[in-house]
Amino acid sequence: MQIQIWAPGLDAAWLTDGQVQAHLQVLPLADPALARAELPLLLAYADPLGRLASQGAGEHGGALLAALPQLERSASRCRLVNLSCVALPALVAWAVDPCAGVPAEALPRFAVPDPFEALLAIAWLQEHPEQLQAYQALEAHALAAALDGRPPDLDCLARYQQAANLNALLAARQERAALEADLAELAKQLEPLQERQLEALALREQLALLQGRLQQADVLQERCSELQLSLQAQQLDLEQLARRLALLEQLVSAGSDASLRLQGRLAQALA
Repeated sequence: MQIQIWAPGLDAAWLTDGQVQAHLQVLPLADPALARAELPLLLAYADPLGRLASQGAGEHGGALLAALPQLERSASRCRLVNLSCVALPALVAWAVDPCAGVPAEALPRFAVPDPFEALLAIAWLQEHPEQLQAYQALEAHALAAALDGRPPDLDCLARYQQAANLNALLAARQERAALEADLAELAKQLEPLQERQLEALALREQLALLQGRLQQADVLQERCSELQLSLQAQQLDLEQLARRLALLEQLVSAGSDASLRLQGRLAQALA
């Protein structure tokens, strides 16, 4: 079964992966105009904190709101999906059977945000109130929270303010201070290991250098063996040449003696 997903300005990879794991063929859309009317369509958005976490601080909500009327008219089935509060089994069930109810255990829940991230979201919404209005409009839409079986998140600022209360901020700061202390201690423990690692790297370099020299020595030794064999062959050639010269000298000496004897007999005969 195929399902379409349009998430302008957001990273919806985990939503896509979840649908794929449920054996659905996902068709991500870069442009809502490319949506196929016969296939179910998920329109993904996120709460302000999720928007900041995914670097999607642009006109995301406005784009969805502008495209919604046309998509509702053209698509056979579509729904808004809040990526900050989603239950994947419920979405898969809707894709297979739009009339299927949402079991209580599959109701989506907002995670409690980090206090400092909640403060960041509050500050961002104070500077961009239109983003809060667009988010609230998406949450109040009939294709959003109502299909999830949950109340719309119309007061996300209260959630952030509750998460960013003084006690939570102090606890988060203490946790981060403890984490920094643990990291500093761990760094101290790692210093000797880093030194040993550097020593090991130096030894490896020396070993590689020695292995290279041994290889060169093996090559030289092989060359010396070849030269030695060549020298031995030349020595044998010289010995054979010396024997031939000695034999030639004997032949010349014998010929000279014979010539002298012949000359003596000729002289006797002439006398």
